[in-house]
Amino acid sequence: MRGRPGRRILVKGFALAALGAGLVWGVSLPMSTHQGVNFRVSTQQIPFYVKALDFLHRHYQYERLARDITGGLTSDRERVQAVFQWTRTHIQPTPPGWTVVDDHILNIIIRGHGLSDQMADVFTTLSTYAGVPAFWYMLHSPDTGASLILSFAHVDGRWMPCDVQQGIVFADPTGRWADVTELLTHPALLQEVAAAAAPDGTPYWRFFEQLRPFTVPQPLRAQQQMPWPRLWSSVRQVAGGGHR
Repeated sequence: MRGRPGRRILVKGFALAALGAGLVWGVSLPMSTHQGVNFRVSTQQIPFYVKALDFLHRHYQYERLARDITGGLTSDRERVQAVFQWTRTHIQPTPPGWTVVDDHILNIIIRGHGLSDQMADVFTTLSTYAGVPAFWYMLHSPDTGASLILSFAHVDGRWMPCDVQQGIVFADPTGRWADVTELLTHPALLQEVAAAAAPDGTPYWRFFEQLRPFTVPQPLRAQQQMPWPRLWSSVRQVAGGGHR
């Protein structure tokens, strides 16, 4: 019987050392991160712990910024309007000739400029963090081939479309916002509320035709910036063999 306590301590010591080594190995595993520069995407390898820390840092910044923008506002519409106006003010179109960089949404916010999809990314992410789920679609005209980025925010139980780049929220003459269902059911209303032309002079209603049927992506892209939804989505993806 003598010596067994010592062996137990030795075994536990080896086990703890192996666990520690495993953790160090795990957090040091290389992970991929992507960056697009002038529409050419490159992939870089970084340690897992760096990727995880960067992810949590961005999550905190989105959370804090959304809180600062919408502090004291209680209704969905007020919060969406505040985020919409903030995005329009702080994210300007990328100047001609400037390098187009596409990586993390936080970097777009820090740079203060972006393309139409990047503006939509900022708006929908901050709106979602402010408690109003939002997402965006790229739509194409079947006639001219022109493209349009439309964002959608879930305001008071209805999906409200808007064009962040052009600063257009679809509302009737009384100021009441029109949702996607109304605009698809009554194209004339769409023609009335969309006073400005979309890209290449293509009327908005030609793009809205591509929303039949209207579907909401799950999970939302903006929710993937949050730790628990991202973790749950990753678990489901692994369980499903890599398919969502």
